Amino acid sequence: MKSDDGPERPPESAFELLAGLTARLASTARLDEIVDTVLHEIVALGFGAVWMAVLDEQTQHLLTLKEVIDGVDTTHEMPKIFMLDMRQPIGRGFHERRMINIADPDSLHIIERDDEPVPAGVLALPRVIYEHMRGHPFACGPLLGSRGQPVGALGLSSYRGQRPIPDELFSRGLLRAFMDHLGIAMERALHVTRLERLNAELIKAQAAIAADARIKAVGELAAAVAHDLNNLSGVALMSVSVGMRSPAAAMDVLPRIERANRAIGDLVSRLQRVARHGVVVGESDEIANVHQIVEDILVMVQPLMTELAIQLESDLPPASPVRCDPSLVHQVVLNLLLNAHDALAEMPPERRKLRIHLREGGGAVRLTVADSGPGIPPEVLAELFRPFVTTKSGAHAGLGLAAAHASLKHFGGLLEGRNAPGRGAVFEITLPAAPQQERSSATAPHRGRTSPAARHAKILAVDDDADVVFIVRAYLEPLGYDVVLATDADQALDAASAQSFDLILCDVGMPKRSGLDVCQSLRDAGYRGKLVLMTGWDVQTVKEDSRAAVCDMLLKKPFLGADLLQVMDILLAS
Repeated sequence: MKSDDGPERPPESAFELLAGLTARLASTARLDEIVDTVLHEIVALGFGAVWMAVLDEQTQHLLTLKEVIDGVDTTHEMPKIFMLDMRQPIGRGFHERRMINIADPDSLHIIERDDEPVPAGVLALPRVIYEHMRGHPFACGPLLGSRGQPVGALGLSSYRGQRPIPDELFSRGLLRAFMDHLGIAMERALHVTRLERLNAELIKAQAAIAADARIKAVGELAAAVAHDLNNLSGVALMSVSVGMRSPAAAMDVLPRIERANRAIGDLVSRLQRVARHGVVVGESDEIANVHQIVEDILVMVQPLMTELAIQLESDLPPASPVRCDPSLVHQVVLNLLLNAHDALAEMPPERRKLRIHLREGGGAVRLTVADSGPGIPPEVLAELFRPFVTTKSGAHAGLGLAAAHASLKHFGGLLEGRNAPGRGAVFEITLPAAPQQERSSATAPHRGRTSPAARHAKILAVDDDADVVFIVRAYLEPLGYDVVLATDADQALDAASAQSFDLILCDVGMPKRSGLDVCQSLRDAGYRGKLVLMTGWDVQTVKEDSRAAVCDMLLKKPFLGADLLQVMDILLAS
């Protein structure tokens, strides 16, 4: 077929063109790619000027995406925002959901200033737009989505030179097909953009909720850990008091004090892990010797029991190690014994009895703690392991049992509570026994029991806490080490520049300059000896700092002299 406007494409050519256009539009959801694809095809139909815009749903403004005049990109010359003014052709087109075809631009009322009145029933056009289109005939109107709603706008001009645009082009043929394709593709792109924005907002909201939950979890656990730290430190201080009575008593309680302080360090480490990850996660390969842990705790709490005349009965045969964090077992058992102690304080002295039994069977180890106290009130028993549920008065938060119950689950353990048939409360801890091949570490002798041999090396100990470096020197010098002390970064750097050291021990958390900065400065200045970082902070967080790479080893506080010697022996031997 032919027309006055030139040859039309054969039907098969038009079909192939539309099929190709559909495939290209389906392959992208980017507005710029969609606009470029369709604009090229519209220009090929004989339009010298093409303008495309997207409708902002919130403001109802049109935002220019692209404009081309005579093959030149003139997008930068167009205003970014168009008001949908009903007095202008574009506003009329949106109101009537169709293209408005202006064959004679001079018939329009040309607006010279924004506040100029427009005669009723007359379409108007701002002077700047009229001149931008060179006064050529033009058409403009909405691009419609799948439900007939406006999603953007199209403006056409300079048709085959300066001819008026035939009305039938907007109702049939390739231009109509291009407009329909463009509207649907633009709608899809807007949906994708909206979904991406909503997804980003959802991720942000989820992160905020997770952070809030983590803060609450850390706060609750901190209260429980503070409770246990007070108990441990109180027992350790009482043990010190016992040890001061005689050398023999001191030798008897020193190993217990050591284990109590290790338990304190383990509790702090657990809190640091929770602060980093937001949950209490157990290490599945950790094993604990329940028999030894309970015996240690009984020795530490014996003064408390004696003070209240509590009759303590224990039946603790040797049992297999269990798969659980040792510090967690220590924390839970200590909590149960102290809770029983508090419950028995309400009873007459002759009725204060506490029984502890350890049993093994069916691949599990069970520890039972039973008291002859008043028992658990029925209203509390039903919610025994919920946070903030407690029978105690005063400042007790009611977090100990809840934290213990939740933590044991991570190791496949169970904490149960019930009332005894007669009178009193019964709590039972059940933990899975460790496989035979994993039991060696739980039964191995403590490394701190070996007697260190004499050593010879020059050491620089750096810590802003003078007591720490004093104790380090007091421990190392009798073994043959030459120890120099520094209590800040400047002293450490001055000492290292003036003397030669085989190994430098440096604390991480120091004022003015951290130990990480000190170690980096030492390496930059040419120090080639061994560097050991000491820290009470979370070890993993310190390791993730790039400056930690210059150090040879990291020593977690608190540590024993044997721990320090082991690190030094490894490094100095190499």
